[in-house]
Amino acid sequence: MNYLLVMPKSLASIEHFNIFPIGLAYVSASLKSCGFSVYTANLDYVEGDTDSALNKLITDNDIDVICTGGLSRDCHKLREIIDTARRIKSDIISIVGGGVISSDPQPAMRVLGADIGVIGEGEITICELARALDNDQPYESISGLIYRDKNNGLVTTSPREEIADIDSIPFPDFEGFDYEKWVKSANAGLILTDRSCPFNCTFCYHPTGSKYRQRSLDNIFKELDYQVQRYGIETVGLSSELFSINKDRVIDFCNRIMKHHISWGCCLRVPDVDADLLSRMKASGCVNVCMGLESADNSILKSMRKNITVEQIERALTLTHEAGINIESGFIFGDINETKETVANTLNFWHRHKDVHYMNLTMIYVFPGSYLYRYACERGIIKDREQFLRDGCPLINVSKLTDSEYRDVTSLITELRLHPHVPVKSSQIASIESGGECNTESFCRKCGAPSETSVMFWYGKEIRCPACGLINFVDPFQNALHLEDAFIAQLPVDRNIVLWGAGGVYYKLMGKYPVLASDRFLLVDKNPAQQGLTICGKKIHSPDIIVQDNIRTVVITALSRKEEIRATLESDYHTVEIVLVPDFDILELGIVPVLKHAAVFHRSLAIFDRNR
Repeated sequence: MNYLLVMPKSLASIEHFNIFPIGLAYVSASLKSCGFSVYTANLDYVEGDTDSALNKLITDNDIDVICTGGLSRDCHKLREIIDTARRIKSDIISIVGGGVISSDPQPAMRVLGADIGVIGEGEITICELARALDNDQPYESISGLIYRDKNNGLVTTSPREEIADIDSIPFPDFEGFDYEKWVKSANAGLILTDRSCPFNCTFCYHPTGSKYRQRSLDNIFKELDYQVQRYGIETVGLSSELFSINKDRVIDFCNRIMKHHISWGCCLRVPDVDADLLSRMKASGCVNVCMGLESADNSILKSMRKNITVEQIERALTLTHEAGINIESGFIFGDINETKETVANTLNFWHRHKDVHYMNLTMIYVFPGSYLYRYACERGIIKDREQFLRDGCPLINVSKLTDSEYRDVTSLITELRLHPHVPVKSSQIASIESGGECNTESFCRKCGAPSETSVMFWYGKEIRCPACGLINFVDPFQNALHLEDAFIAQLPVDRNIVLWGAGGVYYKLMGKYPVLASDRFLLVDKNPAQQGLTICGKKIHSPDIIVQDNIRTVVITALSRKEEIRATLESDYHTVEIVLVPDFDILELGIVPVLKHAAVFHRSLAIFDRNR
């Protein structure tokens, strides 16, 4: 049989960044090492939509079995792969693995409609299953499966034991999934150094099992050597939740990686951080560490089973900053015991430290397999596990906050996430290109060293200090000449106006142009998860309000999607006559934000402005 392993588009995406889905690459490598006929595709790097890409792959290669996998929030992407494959070839066999299956197998199988699911680690299971399929043999005796019987019922086989020696697993099939292209987009390589975690935080689920296992350093460095030689990586991220659990091992790692002269990053547990360890890491090329802080209230940390304290968090952040290593960390809100008071404690901590440490904010997502998921199902908060998956594991309130309080906290956290992290000490725009690229001069927030860089006017970006290596955020918009009266004069004064997009550009405009707080400016976003939230004092509406209120003017504040939104306005919202986008003009006095036409709609004919 011919097997096709497919990574859906934007699989395992977090915020604006896609993490390479390394699990499927491991499974592919195992299949290939066992001699099976394997084809692979990372749809992020295949031209065309999912339908056209799969049609060509399945038809050209006479595919019999399609394999894919991912996490619970990827459910709709995986279902699209399965449904599309069946439309192309009705008798194709579909196999799905990863966290989406392992965490709660039966609901996932019903939602996905797959023929076979792989529960737990897949490297050994997939090879045993492929042998059975190739030889038309039954597979009820293969551990780690859930599959459909002749009556379309679901059968679960015995659990698969965790792979004790993970050095024995072949390196991931990087070539099969366009890893080289991913490395270029991420500016880094990725190495999985261990599997699972012995801790039991309430919001976590580990699809690779409960027993923590590490690769040997010899095995890790053999793969690192390969990635350096094959892909020319100069920076590598270590995918490990417990990198620092053994200090001697970390010191050994530092001594060995120093010879490679590459930069690297890892995750550290807060209690494991000490000055000597950080010093050795910094000297060996470590430029970035991630820490799971989760809360700045000790009662919530205890409720989450984090086994850390706020005092330990404070110490770890201070030591890491003093060592000159960048920190990525974050707080999550909505634990079972979260209250208005505990939220305030964490936010007060965030406000005191946000200009020094990178600390992201988000609400807790309840994922299948976690303690919070079981809690929500038992309490009837999740009433339908299948629908919960279909909906993409949306935010739900499992906390002590009332639903109204929970909505207010969600609004506040969504707004604060737009606040820039770790801003430079000072900056100015030296010059600006016609496309909006600003040549800026700035000074590091820690050491004060000067730096020059090119930054897009409306977005800003994080830059690394050339002297101390610390990350600074440069935002040219803040240094522009803001003339509120002139900015607003470009808008009609006698009717309501829609601002479409509750993201970073909207947040910046609201901070500089107070008149936008007026009730006649309505905020719209297409994302259902954001509708009903209040950002910068404005409730987010569905785009349907454009028709309801007979809106004629729309300002697109989601610039990365401006063409998509403009086309939607033209085709679906026929009351709209004028579409504007934030832009800028260069005057003798400086750079001034302005609004320019993206389109002027005459419903018999659309005429597009030259500044579109």
